[in-house]
Amino acid sequence: MSKRIDYGQIAAKLDYPTLDKKLEQLAQREPPKNRKTAVDLLEPLRERIIALHRKGWSSQQLAEELKAAGVPVNPARVRECLNRWTMGGKGAAKKRGAKRDKPIAAHPTSPAAASPSGRGKNAAGDGQPKLV
Repeated sequence: MSKRIDYGQIAAKLDYPTLDKKLEQLAQREPPKNRKTAVDLLEPLRERIIALHRKGWSSQQLAEELKAAGVPVNPARVRECLNRWTMGGKGAAKKRGAKRDKPIAAHPTSPAAASPSGRGKNAAGDGQPKLV
């Protein structure tokens, strides 16, 4: 069983003006990042990488050169960075599962052709579904 915390006792000892001043200082700064990503690592080189890519360097070639310089990055990650930087978004340039621009036209069925069970019947009316 854990020991209960006496918040009343802590409140009596707490120096609120000092704590408020500390929190105000924190509000002036950016929060620290817990982990660095490839995008964070390559951010200082952003413009140079974009320029090289526009000049004709592939993400594969850029990744190989970055690896040789000590940056462990694969071509897919370089492409992700390029997409993020050039498209102005946080993710990849294309969203998966996006709806199509053109609506799909519904296939009209005549009311006489459809049966209540949802199956069509052949002309003979023997209850067998008709072949289309």
